Amino acid sequence: MAQQNLGRKDLVALGFRRIAAWEMVGAWLDYQVPPEETSKAQPLLAAGNALYAFCIGAEVAYIGKTSQSLRKRFKGYCKPGSTQSTNQKCHARIKAALAGGQAIDILAFAPPDDLQFRGFAINLAAGLEDILIRSFAPPWNGGAKGAALTESALREVEQMAGDMAVGADPDDAGREPDIGRFTILLAPTYYNKGIINPGREVSDLFGADDDLLTIRFSDGTPAVTTRIDRRANRNGSVRLIGSNQAIAAWFQTHFKPSEVVVARILGPELIELVNNQL
Repeated sequence: MAQQNLGRKDLVALGFRRIAAWEMVGAWLDYQVPPEETSKAQPLLAAGNALYAFCIGAEVAYIGKTSQSLRKRFKGYCKPGSTQSTNQKCHARIKAALAGGQAIDILAFAPPDDLQFRGFAINLAAGLEDILIRSFAPPWNGGAKGAALTESALREVEQMAGDMAVGADPDDAGREPDIGRFTILLAPTYYNKGIINPGREVSDLFGADDDLLTIRFSDGTPAVTTRIDRRANRNGSVRLIGSNQAIAAWFQTHFKPSEVVVARILGPELIELVNNQL
């Protein structure tokens, strides 16, 4: 059960320290280590089996754990793979918060690794991740919905939801593959108007300007047709124009504002929007 008024100061009291901050470098997401923190941040970035948190002001937005180095873990947020739904959602939320003028600090903690119980090593980081997420209920872990989850639990739920959405067993060799994925953070304009901007990173996977594109919905809602527009965005990235009211109606039926939708790119002129809420 979440405890009241827990925040950044409580993580610091446990031993977490600020090691970096998320920033946009041109069109790309990256993290920067403040010069004054370099000597203490580098050992933490290299540590395996560490805990980390993303904080916006005094609020704890997200808590995670990695068995890799933090440096490798954060690369997954900078450039998430096409099948990494958890990374895609955090990537979208970080970029949206930065676009809204919010600063996002990265805190980290490497617990001692010499604890044992009757000769067996204890993974303190794994145990702390579970209790910290339940106690702090960070919104990006699902705390806003009353069900904050660890990263391993998030991946498991997303896998189950994805399998149900496409109606296929994950081992089914006949499952229609995608050539890429992107996420849509349902900020007010996107949520209310059904706008879709896939992003610069995947725009090369789409057809030519003015080509028609079909949008399918994983829950069986009838598909709609839209148009690829490569002129609407100044950076030349794709925007989808047309049938936006139908898309907005689907968003509003299946999602709440500020939630994240995963889109599968099935071809240059075909995408599927997935109803895979936690």
